[in-house]
Amino acid sequence: MDNNEYNNDFLGFNGKIGRKNYIINLLILTAIYIVTLLINLEGIKQYITYDFLYTTLYFVIDLFKFMVIIAILSVIYRRIADISNTDKRLITIFIILFLFPFFYLNWGYYLLNFIPPLVQILNAVTIFILLPLAFIVSISLAFIKSRN
Repeated sequence: MDNNEYNNDFLGFNGKIGRKNYIINLLILTAIYIVTLLINLEGIKQYITYDFLYTTLYFVIDLFKFMVIIAILSVIYRRIADISNTDKRLITIFIILFLFPFFYLNWGYYLLNFIPPLVQILNAVTIFILLPLAFIVSISLAFIKSRN
């Protein structure tokens, strides 16, 4: 797919996405993620007699949450590509505000656990600065017109 073409799929990093489809896709994906967060497996654990089945179900739901987050990141990336026409500064903002917190919260926290002061600093920066900024930026992307 040419980078100048519009791509309204949920998952894909090629192409661009318009404001209307950005809002619709982001709302759908956010709702799906919130619903998966509300799933309480502890309540049904008493009905599942096999630990393997419970562990598998837990893994599948976590994998689904991971895929939804990747889809949200792809929608945001394509909206930034629609606005910027591959401007390096906006891609850097995407990496700092969206990719760094995603990788840190999923893997970095566990990999850096042997350095507690660094983990405390990165937790504070990620949770109190980067995530609120990412939330504000993702909402503001819905109101910015593309450069076409």
